[in-house]
Amino acid sequence: MGRPTKFNRDDAIEIAMNTFWAKGYTPTSVSDLATAMSITRSSFYNSFETCESVFAEAMVRYQNDNIDLHLETRFPGISAGDSLHIFFNKVCEKLASDPMARGCLIINCFVQANEEKPAPPGVYGFIDSKLQQFTTRVDEAKAEGALDSAVNTETVATSLLTFLIGLNVISKTIREEYKLKAMTKQFLENAGFKSPKAD
Repeated sequence: MGRPTKFNRDDAIEIAMNTFWAKGYTPTSVSDLATAMSITRSSFYNSFETCESVFAEAMVRYQNDNIDLHLETRFPGISAGDSLHIFFNKVCEKLASDPMARGCLIINCFVQANEEKPAPPGVYGFIDSKLQQFTTRVDEAKAEGALDSAVNTETVATSLLTFLIGLNVISKTIREEYKLKAMTKQFLENAGFKSPKAD
């Protein structure tokens, strides 16, 4: 038999995204997803084949809903350092505004992964992409004279990525936006990125 007539793939992906977000990738089973979607296991396999394939679709949905243009795109008159402050402040606002304190879906999966149970390839692609974005910002800050040219770009970029991951984790227990932003400001200033004058 085919899928139930009421099955809506778009709604199912939304449900899968929230299920992975709540439980994590590795702990989420086919039964968990099928139950959440109100479909049978056979319907799940007919529609998505594997947990990894449905997660790939869910991750695309998540990223489309959480575009960080302030990091990926520079706007006229905004320095590399300012763009980092803007980006991290937006992250703090988003993390603090989630009443369920779930953190970032993709970073959660990355943190939960280990050698025996690696995260799906898309998760590592996301992390690599963020590292490259930070690398670009650090190089721009050096070109602007905000950072010393002798600064090791890889080290600073990796530190920014590490802080992003740590911010995601700590936001699950520190829920106040102003506290997250204060930590962020201190970290970025210590890394050599002065706060925007408007702060």
